[in-house]
Amino acid sequence: MYHELTVWSRGIIMDKEARDVSSCVATAARSLGYHADNVSDYVDDPDRTNCLVRRYARFGDAPIVDRFVYENPQPDWVVLVEETIIKAVNFLRGTPEHSGVLVINSQRDPAYLLKFLPDEMKAKLAKFVVVDAVGLAEQRGSSPWMFVRNLSELALDRMSTEGAEERLAIGMGIAAPLIGALVSATGVLPVDAVADVVADRDAMLRGVAHHAVVDFAPLPDASGGLHEQAASATEQAPGQAAPAPVPSHETVLSTMRRP
Repeated sequence: MYHELTVWSRGIIMDKEARDVSSCVATAARSLGYHADNVSDYVDDPDRTNCLVRRYARFGDAPIVDRFVYENPQPDWVVLVEETIIKAVNFLRGTPEHSGVLVINSQRDPAYLLKFLPDEMKAKLAKFVVVDAVGLAEQRGSSPWMFVRNLSELALDRMSTEGAEERLAIGMGIAAPLIGALVSATGVLPVDAVADVVADRDAMLRGVAHHAVVDFAPLPDASGGLHEQAASATEQAPGQAAPAPVPSHETVLSTMRRP
């Protein structure tokens, strides 16, 4: 068993959220006895405000041989801390086909977001996960800033200096629901084990409970080849009329979990 997590964010103002996601996953995996690495971004440094940057984690049963390879060559778990990144870059480069789990922080409908993925990227996906991490996170104060609620924090822990000490708890803010949705969708790491290393456990569990998942699964056709078939299922309250399914020719099952 081996997994590579790449977290995409934007420099300076969002780097802590990305860093917290990779740190918590690697720490939880290590606590469970796996071999794990949590790698900073040497490729995109120095960070620049709003420019794309990455954080990496990897873990598995066997010792990690390429510990000094600072990029994940075959990421099968990918997290986008901010939704517009879906249009910015091929974040599934190197991901084996039908194996990727993509988690996006967004309030938008998954069907809408999928329109921005070309077919060659959709072919890499096993699961497409959307979570409103901003709405599920514990907000402090009334600031409209999504990632930095107190600008003084930029001078504390939102720095790209290697080895800088964290001054805020790890796994706060929008990182917590993102971690929850990732852990729930992948099903590899126990929720409780990950929650033990996340500062805002409640927000993480809200991410576990409230996210949307689109499952991609190729099915054999009559000739023995592969095709993709669509169906939709939506969780709903007892007695509530089922909503009309969202047309999607790429998916086998779409399961929507809402607050």
